Amino acid sequence: MNPVRVGHGLPSAAQPASPSRVVLLLGVGTAVSLLGDSTLYTVLPRPEIAAQAGVSLAMVGVLLGANRVVRLLTNGLAGMLYDRLPRRRVLAASLFLGAISTLIFAIGRGPGPLLFSRLLWGTAWSGIWVGANAAVLDVSSTHNRGRLSGQYQMWFFLGAGGAALFGGVMTDLLGFHRGLLIGGGLTLLAALLWLLVLPDLNPARTPGGSAGALHPARDDPPDGPFPWPAAIFTAVPMFVTRFVFAGVITATAILWLTGLVGDGLSLGARMVPIATLTGAFVALRALFGVLGARAAGHLSDLAGRRWLVAAGVMLAGAAGVALAAGRNPPAALIGGLVAAIAAGGVQALVPAIAGDRIRARERGRVLSVVYTLGDLGSALGPPLALGLIQRMPPAAAPVATIYRLCALLLVLTVVFALWRSLAERQGGGGAPR
Repeated sequence: MNPVRVGHGLPSAAQPASPSRVVLLLGVGTAVSLLGDSTLYTVLPRPEIAAQAGVSLAMVGVLLGANRVVRLLTNGLAGMLYDRLPRRRVLAASLFLGAISTLIFAIGRGPGPLLFSRLLWGTAWSGIWVGANAAVLDVSSTHNRGRLSGQYQMWFFLGAGGAALFGGVMTDLLGFHRGLLIGGGLTLLAALLWLLVLPDLNPARTPGGSAGALHPARDDPPDGPFPWPAAIFTAVPMFVTRFVFAGVITATAILWLTGLVGDGLSLGARMVPIATLTGAFVALRALFGVLGARAAGHLSDLAGRRWLVAAGVMLAGAAGVALAAGRNPPAALIGGLVAAIAAGGVQALVPAIAGDRIRARERGRVLSVVYTLGDLGSALGPPLALGLIQRMPPAAAPVATIYRLCALLLVLTVVFALWRSLAERQGGGGAPR
């Protein structure tokens, strides 16, 4: 296994980067990039913070959703850029844009500049997420792709949870805008780190389309039409996972917990309010997502059957969501954590499946299709779930009903994954095409 050479800007004596080190660099940069976004999701819905930003609570909802909407357009652009340009430069530029978006929100006031900031962040995240996942595939092989993908997803979950905690603490200690300034400054440093240290992977110029990967793309077939069937098949579990977990369950978490414990949880002489309890559970769920990502990725490497592992993971997710729909609080909480493990597992497996099936020089565009459909799912989930809850009578236990429907959707996706695993077993799931 040959190491990847680091990019320009380092002394010539610098040691080559191993695959794990490359993934570590990508993960740290991705985690740091979330400092601004996670801070906004954590504190901006508070009326007093929204007032400091100069926006109404209704506008807060628009701001927090604008970045997902714009990604439906920018994911494809990011994919095309990554298939034609050196990944390191586009990655660093994307992270730089993310830092600028956070700094604009830190100094801006009112709907206009803040909406521009969120649209810029959505564009930046397309570049960060599509590019980093493509780079992970570049430095991996079929023998370690699941493990390295799980390792990168671990940093995403840690970044989302840790950035939310960081943003809340900084807001309480220094104020909303100063906290964002610190987050933006740290993101600028991360962009510089990527520019100087990441390998200069280049799928457009590397012979054979290996994109500078550790393993030559000797199995890459000649150029052909864009693999739409493989891209859509790979996107199905991502769409469902994002719809259920990032969409429905995230949007209804506080309503679900309220149905289980009321307005708070009594711990001795103290009462933990429901908002704090929800935040703590979300952070705990992120940790379980880390476990799911690492375990599923490693297991798929050992088994050599990623679609079969995906079917098992999604079946566990269906069971967890169904358990969360129950009325017994301990069992429902356990179900919610099991479901989080499944969500993390799917996010690690999907890019690994794409890496096994897709030519290196087309991975950026294929991942852009996958994550665009995932963003569509996460965007559709909240309005559909909250709209149904608003229309259903309380006696019908609307949150529980919606969770049961989500469990059914996950079961149907299990059937789809088992169907794809048949092609995988027959040898049609591993070779790039």
